[in-house]
Amino acid sequence: MSGLSYLCDYGDSEESETEESRITVKEKSKLPVPNLTKVTVCPPDSYCDDPRQHHGRLRTFPHIRGNWATLVYIKCPDESAILDLLCKIKFVFKTIDETCYPCDNLHISVTKTVVLKYHLITSFTTSLQEIISGIETFELGFDTIEVYTNEEKTRTFVALKADHLSRKFLLRIVEKVDNVLEDYNLPTFYKEPSFHMSILWWKGDLKDAILKHIDELNTILAQEKEVYKKFCIQKVDCKLGNKYYQFHLD
Repeated sequence: MSGLSYLCDYGDSEESETEESRITVKEKSKLPVPNLTKVTVCPPDSYCDDPRQHHGRLRTFPHIRGNWATLVYIKCPDESAILDLLCKIKFVFKTIDETCYPCDNLHISVTKTVVLKYHLITSFTTSLQEIISGIETFELGFDTIEVYTNEEKTRTFVALKADHLSRKFLLRIVEKVDNVLEDYNLPTFYKEPSFHMSILWWKGDLKDAILKHIDELNTILAQEKEVYKKFCIQKVDCKLGNKYYQFHLD
């Protein structure tokens, strides 16, 4: 047999052995199929936004995997101070047929609700920490009650409006946070923001009906010394989807 024949035979033998090895590896790597009959599986893309689960509230943008609804805000340090005022205000609106709801997580927004990609969360929160740590603590106070609607006119709010001195500190926070938002090509806050803490809300646009009671509401507020006290603000909060972050002021 020629040398070329030996080479060809060797090549065929090597290919055969390699193929046999692949088959052996595949057979060894097989794992038993897990029994999932008792496990409830929810497909990752089957999210259903059901307004019935949250008093008829509607999302302002659709739920998409990888997109995280993001809000930066000042949380009320003492919600118990608002409870008595809340009860008295609700009593004023007993003549309005539409149901009102107390707001949860009382806060003052310093950004709009924006959409952040998942892979940017770490760098975004790091940037917030850097700029917020240089802002000093301040005292937050309220002086009037105002009525607001959201941009879509799907909800109406009664809110406590921050006083003039508090506004100066809040504007500084917004300016700093806006710089971070611009770095990530996200919408910045309103040009002339009205800083407020919503405490009650209704479905739909009921602003005109509620404004008829505004003088009575502000009279009630003037009698609530607990609400007129100053709240010491020492941190800024951020909600990213189901994640919460806190950034301490200087």
